[in-house]
Amino acid sequence: MLILPRSNPLYENIPVQKINLPEAMKKMGTGGFTGYLGYGSNSSEGYLIFIKGALISTLVLEGSTRKSGFEAVTSLFSHALAEGGVINVYRMTVDLAVCTHALLHGNVVFKPELVSNLDLKAVLARMKSQALNGTMLFSTPDRSAMIFCKEGTPIGFYHDAAQEIENSPAESQRIAALPGAMLEIRSTPPAEELLHHNFLETLNIERLWQASYSRHTASQAKPAPAAAPPVEPRTSPEPDKTTEEPPSDKEAQLAEIVDDLQEIARAYLGRQGADLVDELLDLVGGRAALLDSQKQTAFLAAMSAQAPDIDPEAKTEEMIDLMRSEVAGRLSV
Repeated sequence: MLILPRSNPLYENIPVQKINLPEAMKKMGTGGFTGYLGYGSNSSEGYLIFIKGALISTLVLEGSTRKSGFEAVTSLFSHALAEGGVINVYRMTVDLAVCTHALLHGNVVFKPELVSNLDLKAVLARMKSQALNGTMLFSTPDRSAMIFCKEGTPIGFYHDAAQEIENSPAESQRIAALPGAMLEIRSTPPAEELLHHNFLETLNIERLWQASYSRHTASQAKPAPAAAPPVEPRTSPEPDKTTEEPPSDKEAQLAEIVDDLQEIARAYLGRQGADLVDELLDLVGGRAALLDSQKQTAFLAAMSAQAPDIDPEAKTEEMIDLMRSEVAGRLSV
């Protein structure tokens, strides 16, 4: 598992079944929470980082697979429902939350290198001159330590045996001096920039939870064997079918799939992304087009081509992969 600073614990090792997870996330948002929620199960671990109530970072690890954004939230919900697991919540300062974000999603500005080959004073001076926000990560096969920096100046120290953020660099320096110790530096923008993207504003958390719950319930259901209906002679005329019939299960399923596709597009492209889903589905024949492999491919290709017009920096390929897997997963239930 990843080692993140424990800082000030609010909850530790709480069974996830005892928590209304989407409600807890919303309360962290409205309450202006700064810190992170950690989740762990037998097969996965997840982290949600908040700054002043904004959910600025999501990550789920499944072995060597990393998921972030929309995919991380849906994966976290799915694991919590299927496996249980435990929740930990730690409160921290804004500056430490920024450094924790760097550990999960930061840019690698200094690739792992043997500490013995480095002039650490020169490395620190470089960080100071570049005013970097982020984390210096020292590691050996058995130990790890971190130095958290704000604008290149150390603001706290942590290591794998610590119970809280430390003011003294002594243990971190000792780990850095171990044979074979490596150093990696990851940086991240300041809090003001991170706050511009809040997943609580771009994702419908409650709806994602309900969708995960529905899939979980469907996977647990064991359909009873259907008895063959008796064959009887038809002695009366066909009933009048001119009255309007209720929507079929397939139509309801398609409506849910479209809602999910809009949620994904909104997460990556904002409100215009959700509108684009509607526009492009209309062009290929509406919701029912998702049942036709060729029309579905045409729709996804159009989304891929037009998404950069809305946001050139969006992870379009990741978005399309999510949409493709969401449609396939929904239609297989």
